[in-house]
Amino acid sequence: MSQLIPVTEYVSYMLYSFLVGHVVLQFVPQTHKPIVTVKKQSLLLAVLGIIILTFLPVLQVISFFSPDGLISLTSYSILTEFQVGIAWLYGSFFAVLLWMTIYVEGSKYIQALFLLLMIFSVGYASHSSTLNLWPGLFLHAIHFLVITMWVGVLLHVGWLSKDSNNWRLFLKWFTPLSIILFLTVTITGIFLMFFVVEPRDYVNSWVITYGQVLLLKHLSIIPILAFALINGFLARKVKANNQFNPIKWVQAETMILMVVFFITGVLGTLPPPHQVNATLIQEGPAPWIEFLLGQNITAPFIVQLSFHLNAVLLVIIGLLFIGLLIISFYKKISPILAVGFGIAFIISTYLGLMFSIVIK
Repeated sequence: MSQLIPVTEYVSYMLYSFLVGHVVLQFVPQTHKPIVTVKKQSLLLAVLGIIILTFLPVLQVISFFSPDGLISLTSYSILTEFQVGIAWLYGSFFAVLLWMTIYVEGSKYIQALFLLLMIFSVGYASHSSTLNLWPGLFLHAIHFLVITMWVGVLLHVGWLSKDSNNWRLFLKWFTPLSIILFLTVTITGIFLMFFVVEPRDYVNSWVITYGQVLLLKHLSIIPILAFALINGFLARKVKANNQFNPIKWVQAETMILMVVFFITGVLGTLPPPHQVNATLIQEGPAPWIEFLLGQNITAPFIVQLSFHLNAVLLVIIGLLFIGLLIISFYKKISPILAVGFGIAFIISTYLGLMFSIVIK
């Protein structure tokens, strides 16, 4: 089941984004957004999907602690005493209320309230909340809310809109909003990282799986910024050209954001390295890091960066891929190829950093 959890986390993040995007766009006048058609049935299924998928981490805990299965006192204790169980109960309760509100086509304000409460239940079940309840809960909930707002709006506009009408008016409000969302995600993300990794241990954490996945998540932010630059600013200059379709580039941005969501789903299933050396002793190094470095890693250790020629060249190649991503927009090359350039940047820069590691 542990291999299945990252996938279910990823799908639940996408379902949350789908619902958040729908609610946010309800507050936007029709003249300031493309025409988006969403079936009520899809919204109802998304709510049910969240209830089911978010139960799987609870089921994993139950299967670990309860040999008697679901129907047992141990299962009841996990649901009522463990944060992951309590979070699922409250989240499911508000999800049922949201389902009922959507079904009767109730107020958008009520929908927003229930969805916000569901998101705070996600924050309650997070790593940061278990370490420091209220700061961790609010930071994780806000972090999750703003990223689902960003992805959710792009998901609806990029994949569910019929055309690109009102595009300039859409960008007029969404571009400054996306800047605010990105800054909020960055600030809350930094604070959340400090809950699990000390700043001085950030590079040291690269030798364990959590640190590796965290690094990949941070590197994936750069292609997102490149696509945000294209969709938020550069696309305004060429939208007058009737042959240009901005929706395709929004779809490309959401593809990279989906990669980030999957990485985040994997990250949430890994043990956080509060003490890197202790985590290495308990969990061992990342499965592939010893192969890349060509050496065995044992505690205690310190990771230092030493950029030699090969490592520098790989980082430069990565930056060139970002340049190709932006050039592909001006040259009217397929956005799918631009997504490939973004992924190539992540891989190349990651390898450059890995080859610059020196363990002492």
